[in-house]
Amino acid sequence: MQIIIPLTDTDHCILKEGQDVDFETPFLQKKTEEEVNISIAKNLNVSPEKIFHFLKKFVGETIEKDETIALNKGIFTTKKIISKYSGLIKEINHSDGSITILSKSKTENTFNSYFKGKVNKIKKNELSVEVSKGEEFPGKNISQNFGGKTFFVDEDADFNSENVFNSVIVCEEITPYYRAKAEALGCRGFVSLSKLSGDSEIPTAQLKNINDYKKVVKTKFTYCTILTNSSTIYFYL
Repeated sequence: MQIIIPLTDTDHCILKEGQDVDFETPFLQKKTEEEVNISIAKNLNVSPEKIFHFLKKFVGETIEKDETIALNKGIFTTKKIISKYSGLIKEINHSDGSITILSKSKTENTFNSYFKGKVNKIKKNELSVEVSKGEEFPGKNISQNFGGKTFFVDEDADFNSENVFNSVIVCEEITPYYRAKAEALGCRGFVSLSKLSGDSEIPTAQLKNINDYKKVVKTKFTYCTILTNSSTIYFYL
């Protein structure tokens, strides 16, 4: 079975075509841009509404580190503001006399894979992954992309750290007590039939149809991957 994994413009995929991946494989580096606010009026000692006359850079223009942002030439002294950042002028605020720079200095965070299989093809906005035999089901109320080995909650389930850690909990519903316990034991998320109550930082998703839930529980697939863009839940071996 093939799963199409979406990629965004801020995603840097560090996988290779033909690579075998699991849930511990580094998958993405996400870049975050920093917004920097600089008070022109305060630094040049001018009225906020008049900063336009002193600016050397305007909205939409790029600026490099150590380049002059604004300049105020006086009779005896000259005041200027030098940029400490390279980036793009995003906004000029004439109310408080400041400008906002979208800095090029980016922070990269690495995220592990939420699927297990072999990378087939990597494109700009997506990658395809070949996984073992499985099925896809419609989902709803999916909080984010996630996945992992599955742990099915039933009468015979041994709710301990060995089973729950790094697992996606599959259940019809779950009590607040067991939900809190699963989170404390390090689960990756929840896939349920009924909507879970309360807020949580742990990812959640619902199977849309009761018959699909019954099939999933009966088959007890080993792994699952849940995607927000297609509202699809993949279960596979």
